[in-house]
Amino acid sequence: MDSPSTVTPILPLRRDSTSWLNLENSPLPHLRAILYESLTSSTVMALSQHRLTTFYFDASSKTFTEKSTTKELGYNDVLIKTTHSGICFTDVHAKEKECGLGHEGVGYIVEVGPEVKHLKTGDRIGWGWLHISCGNCSTCVTGYRQYCSQARGFAFSDLDQGAFSDYRIINSDFAYLIPEGISSVNAAPLMCAGASVFEALDAAGVRSNDRVGVVGIGGLGHMAVKFAKAMGCAVTAISSDGKKMSDAFSLGADEYRDMRHMSTAHHRAHAAEDPNPMNINVLLITSNAVPNLEVVLPLLARRATIVLMTIQMVPLQVPYMQFVLPGHRMIASTEASRENHIKMLEFADRQKIEPWIEVFDMTSEGLEEAFNRLEKGEMRYRGVVARNEA
Repeated sequence: MDSPSTVTPILPLRRDSTSWLNLENSPLPHLRAILYESLTSSTVMALSQHRLTTFYFDASSKTFTEKSTTKELGYNDVLIKTTHSGICFTDVHAKEKECGLGHEGVGYIVEVGPEVKHLKTGDRIGWGWLHISCGNCSTCVTGYRQYCSQARGFAFSDLDQGAFSDYRIINSDFAYLIPEGISSVNAAPLMCAGASVFEALDAAGVRSNDRVGVVGIGGLGHMAVKFAKAMGCAVTAISSDGKKMSDAFSLGADEYRDMRHMSTAHHRAHAAEDPNPMNINVLLITSNAVPNLEVVLPLLARRATIVLMTIQMVPLQVPYMQFVLPGHRMIASTEASRENHIKMLEFADRQKIEPWIEVFDMTSEGLEEAFNRLEKGEMRYRGVVARNEA
């Protein structure tokens, strides 16, 4: 037996290096061999380098252009060959940041990190806005990692990557298996728009005998109509675009309200003849801006819930007594939790919920055409870009 002065010290395992291990002096050759094989094979996988190419918007030339970067595949990462991506209005907001664009991605896993156990090479997966969170705070451990103070997503982290890409590396905990019954082109809009409205409906505690109002019939709103209807709810579509009325009914809405003809005076004048006054239990605001709440509140049932899903930088104005006396509540909802993201995909598969899409090539020309239609309000209702080899 070795004397205390000659015992080989046991050092903490470091997954990123094998230099600490004294292979020549180890008293246990068989253990040495096992450790060496395990550590070196893991290190090779974890440190594999990959060239990733993503579309950006070049603010100087006003064109979409490709840029490449080289990144390592981490222990809990997956390397994805991208086939499709949805186009969200958030991409329009992010254009001037000159970051990699796209966050409604779908593709196939071509390599997994050594610690990834729930996914494998060949799996078809999707990802959305959120890329990472701390995983340890009370918000994360209770399932609401999208509200973690350290949460980072599209246009805030991994700025050199996006879903308008050939390949993408992402933490596997933020990737989702796509059910076989959902095509890739239809899955892409579900990764943000579908997940977001499913989360909002869940946060509001929607029940099948509720009436859900949807303000804004666009990329988010048209999915909200479809999901609420599939949950058994009556649906009121609210829009300022009269041309969308027929679409709203085709999507499944039971009632249509035209924002252009709504005012406090109009409500007073027509209250007696309104067939469905004050009947909305849950109101999802999915439009590009929060509407005048003085006009919208008269449509609500008592103790209704308003869910804010709009991204805007101006202060919110609430008619206080009109809001408080009926006992309304207002909540905000953004990205879906992991649980609801998974449940959303299962529900969409079971209920055969499909977005209304327009498909474009994932090329500079295709992106320019798609963004032009989106920014002009002409998209019906979600754009999807597809790689030629998809």
